[in-house]
Amino acid sequence: MIRIISGLYRGHKIKTNNNPSLRPTQDRVKETLFSVLNDIENYQVIDLFAGTGSLGLEALSRGARFCTMVEKDARQVQLIQENINRLGIKEGNVEILRIDVLRFLSMKPEADLIFADPPYKYRYLDRLFQEFEKLSEGTKIVLEGNKNIEIPPFFMTKMISQKVIGETSLSFFRV
Repeated sequence: MIRIISGLYRGHKIKTNNNPSLRPTQDRVKETLFSVLNDIENYQVIDLFAGTGSLGLEALSRGARFCTMVEKDARQVQLIQENINRLGIKEGNVEILRIDVLRFLSMKPEADLIFADPPYKYRYLDRLFQEFEKLSEGTKIVLEGNKNIEIPPFFMTKMISQKVIGETSLSFFRV
């Protein structure tokens, strides 16, 4: 099990499962991510490739007003719902969408902050960046990936910073 590390739900455990493609964000990485972001109070957040819902739940714990969790795997959607129920988060603060991330992004969703934690060997990474480019100006994006992740040159100009923690890279962008 992993846990919420700060805020309203601090210390609460988040349930995981034995899905081999699941890579929940580790505490050390979450600490770095949220210390770079600083204050996310009242943010509208989207958690892409949500998995367990860990990043979105952490954001809600730290004061985000609403989180949309996007996950196409039915087992993971059920797990996210279980985690939401365990924490007692109200329906008016969170929604789970079972949809492909690229299809969801093509609808040009509005958000202050987007978390994206695609599988390390995600074959549509270039398309993901193309969809990011179409988002509203000012949208912040945090991409979690392998430390050797290649950011396409056309999107490098939007990078604010990058942190490497062990084998994990956090890339921070503003559209």
